[in-house]
Order: sequence, then structure tokens, then C-alpha cells
Amino acid sequence: MEASLLRQQALPETMLRQDVIASDQDMNNLWECEVCSFKSYDAQLTCMLCGTDRSFKLIDKTGRSGDDATSEYSMNAPSSTSSSTKYMLYMEEKENPLTRSTLNSKTMPSRSIKSQVSSKINREFLKRKLSVLNLRQQSARRRHEWSRKRNDDGELIWVRKKRFMDRKALRSLRTLDGLRSQSSTSLRDSILSSGSTNSVGIVSRVVVSPKNPTGRLSLESADGALAKRCSDSSKFSQDELEQVGSLPFQQKHAWFVQHTAAMEVPWEYGHVLLEIERDNLLHDSCEQLLWAMPDQFHQSLRIKFANEPGVDAGGLVREWFTLMTKEVFDDTTGLFYRSGNGDGLMINPSSAEASVDHLMYYQAIGRFIGRALFEGILIDAHLALPVCKHILGIPITFSDLEFVDNDLYKNLKWLRENTGVESLALDFTVNVDQMSNKTKVVDLVPNGSNISVTEENKIEYISLRFKWIVATSISLQLGSLMQGLFSIIPKELISVFDHQELELLICGIPDIDLQDWKTHTIYVGERDHRVIAWFWNIVREFTNEQRARLLQFTTGSARVPVQGFKALTMNDGRICLFAIQCVSADECLYPRAHTCFNRIDLPRYSNEKDLQIALSLVIQMEVTGFTIE
Repeated sequence: MEASLLRQQALPETMLRQDVIASDQDMNNLWECEVCSFKSYDAQLTCMLCGTDRSFKLIDKTGRSGDDATSEYSMNAPSSTSSSTKYMLYMEEKENPLTRSTLNSKTMPSRSIKSQVSSKINREFLKRKLSVLNLRQQSARRRHEWSRKRNDDGELIWVRKKRFMDRKALRSLRTLDGLRSQSSTSLRDSILSSGSTNSVGIVSRVVVSPKNPTGRLSLESADGALAKRCSDSSKFSQDELEQVGSLPFQQKHAWFVQHTAAMEVPWEYGHVLLEIERDNLLHDSCEQLLWAMPDQFHQSLRIKFANEPGVDAGGLVREWFTLMTKEVFDDTTGLFYRSGNGDGLMINPSSAEASVDHLMYYQAIGRFIGRALFEGILIDAHLALPVCKHILGIPITFSDLEFVDNDLYKNLKWLRENTGVESLALDFTVNVDQMSNKTKVVDLVPNGSNISVTEENKIEYISLRFKWIVATSISLQLGSLMQGLFSIIPKELISVFDHQELELLICGIPDIDLQDWKTHTIYVGERDHRVIAWFWNIVREFTNEQRARLLQFTTGSARVPVQGFKALTMNDGRICLFAIQCVSADECLYPRAHTCFNRIDLPRYSNEKDLQIALSLVIQMEVTGFTIE
């Protein structure tokens, strides 16, 4: 029965995930986001990376003043956790006869003055608009703050881009206003983040030694630091990686999947079976991930939960990834914590309290994330911006502290920009919260508790506090995490992505496009039954969170692949589209999921209300465990 369903549901057996991604014709039709310059599929109404609406413009085509522009459109800014942005930077100019005027000799003399006034208003409006970007947009906007350039010796080094993301806006203003470049000096100064211009970037690399066999981070100033994407022994050349790194994300992703697919070990040559006790999920999983030998890293993965008859055809693997993600990144586990703004997962500097073997756990978690990338399974693991940058070896700057501890960022920024620091009675120490609800005082420098912060040394203090939060305090944990990750996925393969693209690679698209879902759904048996129409009516009214829970219930994953629903797969990488089958209400009372095959069975209810109640019920349940069926 299941074999028959699979034949109906799956594309030809040779159609694998890498085939669909490589042959994706939509890659040739992309639009560029005004905020972060990411290129999304033409069918996407919002930027896949930062959530900005496709029609947003930093400045309209006519150079209309900010007051004119905002009188017609809403300026409500979204929350920092909003998945899609609903506020206006500048929309495309609408045809409005009231904005058109006839030029004549009487109006010409005042044109230059009006243009300069309009220019000033536009500049202030742009400054204000850039300051209200949410954190997701800010993070995406900083993707190109640093770039790799060749020095006189031909080596790739890190170079900071001054005005890294605002050149387009500056050019637009200069073109529209007819002003010389020096007229834009005040705008350049006003719209640049002080955190971006006045702080020194740091870059890390993992150093393995007999004392730290799992690795420890070594920090250095980013300006002029080597920026190689690969080691000398790599099979990839620097030029190839640089070329791939300059491509749109979709093409980079296709290249990545092509190479990870080539690393797969055929089933007949061996596979890895993890036998897990649900009540001991984290320990059992991490222990067995660490036991795996190098020749097993890329073998097929299967999961068996103790005392359960379920046979893993893919659904158990996806359930395991979901359950592990929840446990690994739960605050109570003690390995990660939610950053101050709640948007990212930061490594806990006090993780040793959670376990004396905490570094081994981080190494296993690195392998866990690596397996997710290798399998193409999306997990809800939004690592904090500095963690992603460490993994990729991208420079971290003071302004990145905002994504970890916004209050500390504001306080240190105030300290940098104001005088009278002596009155605050600060010293060169930091208070570290412990899991036991106690506080530990740590010296930032030797004998730091006896060194007061003054006007003369406050910049050093700020730099040390910044480095402590984003690197020093979590150096060992990061080294272990990265060693585990790179044992599964070679660093060269992910080096072509930036930090925001890495999150997209790990987590997928947060928003679920209903039309894309419907377009790439197949029907087993009755296609035109009224229950099918009711199902889509109900899903249309669901919130994005409810749709995600329904997707989780049916496929084992709440996230959608970057290519959309056409890229849903089975565990072996074969494309397996979302499927719906109508069944007798006598056969099952509630909707039934077959996560191995991305299929949901819908009972033939007599009315839409019964289906709505049933779907709402199943997505609220914590469904775990499998039977033979």
C-alpha cells in the first residue's frame, strides 16, 4: 500500500533534491531587496532574507520629499521579531496629477531653492528611516560591511567598506537632487552607524593544541587580517570559492548541495543507526554522534526510539531533528540562551555548570547542525549573529553586540560618547550570571578589580567588555562547536555564504506561501472532493504559526525549503511532494499524518466546521512516536 502511494506521490526516482535545485529555472528570475541587496525569487512578495516588502524603496524615483511621501503611506515600523516587514521606506511613485506642474519662466527662478529644500528633507527622512530598521533587517543590511580583497602580495585580506550599504541611497540622492558629491558629506556622516565607523573589528580562527584538542578561538584585529576561505590542502581553489561567493544565494545553494550530495555514502556501503531513549534524548544522541567514526560521517542516517515499533522511512529522522533542536537550545539545558532581544541563540559562558563534559556536548551539537545541513533538514536554530560570524570567520564589530545584549550595547555606546565615567565607579571586571542564580566576578585584565575605568582607559574597557561577550567568554565552547560542524561539512563549503545566508541555509524560510503550497500539492485518489476545498479554505485563514504547525504535523518539519514546496523530499533525498488523501471517517476520526511521505489523510467529514475543529486540534497536540503504520 505504502509503496503504491509513494509511486503515485514521488517524482521519477532519479529526481533528487540536488537535481531540482540545480535545474531550478526560477534562479534566472530574481529581484533585489532595497534594504539588504539579497535577490529573492520573483514570486516572493517579501525578501527571503530580511522580510522587507518588494515594493519598498529607500527613496522614490522623483526625489519627492519625505513629508510628501509619508503623507500617502503608513510609517508603522514592525517589531524586531516580525517575519515580514509592513512599513514603508519609500514606495514607487504613483501617478498623481496633483504632483505634476507646468514649468514656465515665473517658476524657474525658485526651482534651485526648492530642490535644495527638498534635498534636505529627503536626507533627514532617509536618516530617520534607516534608524527604524528592525534587527532582522539591520543584520541582513550588514552583510557587506567587510569584503575580501587581495593585497600587494596577492593574499586575500579583510577590508572594511566605509558606507558599506548606503552608497546606493547616496547615489540616488545625488542624482535626484543634482548636487555635487561633497554636498552629501553631512548625510554620509548622519546615516552611518557610529558602531560601524568608530570600532575595531575582530576576526577569529580555531587553533587546536594539545592543551585544547577540541580547539580554542584565537582573536586578531580584522583590518588586514588574512581572509582565506580554505586551507592550503583544500581541493578548492581560492579563486573558485571567491567566484561562487559572489553568486546569488540560490546558485551558491545549488553548488553547496551538489558537493554535499557527492559526499553521500550509498546505503549498501553502510548506514548509521542511532538508538535513542526518548527520556534521555540529548545524552544518548550526543554520545552516539561523538562515537561515529570519520567513515560514518556521511552515511545514511536512521533513528530508532527504544521500545517503539516505528520503522524509519524518514519520518523518525525528521522527528529526531525537531526534538533535538528543542532540547539542545532550551534555556533550561544550560548550553544556549536567548539573546537580550530574543532573536538569537547565544552560547552560555557558564555552560560548565550544566555538565563537566559541556565541551563534548558542543562538539556533538556541531555535528548535529552539520548533519542537518548535510541532510537538507531545516531546524529552528537561529544562532546569534556573532556565532554565525565566528563559524564563517567573518569579522565581528562593536555594533554586533546589539544582537546579543542590546542594553549593554547602549550603555557602552553611551559610555564611549560621553564624559564623566569616573562617577560610575566602574572597574575592569564583568559580572557573570551562574545557573545557580549566583553571580561570579571575572577580571577582564589581571587584577582588574583594582583598576578603575577612567576617561583615559575607557576605550580599552569597552573593547574588553565587547570581546568578552562575543568571543572570550565562549572561546572553548565555540571551538568545540566548530570542530564538530566542520567534521561533517568542510568549512570551504559554507565559506561562500554570509552570516545571514547561513541562517537561511540552516532554518529555511519562516513564512509559508499558501499559493506555492497549493501549486505543489498532489492528490491521492479524489482531487475534487469538497473536503479538499474545505482544507484549503481553513489553511488560508490560519496564521503563519498555525500553518507551520500543520506542516510540522504532516511532514515532520515546520520550515519550507528555500526553493519552496517543490523541493520537499523523503529522507533519502528523493523529491516527495506534499500529498492529500481523502479517507472514510470510519477509517480514522481525525486527520492522520504520514511524515515519511509528506502526506495527510483527511476524513470525509459532513461539514467544514468539523474539519476545522479537527485540524485545530491536531496542530495543538504534541504528537510524537510512530507505529508500524
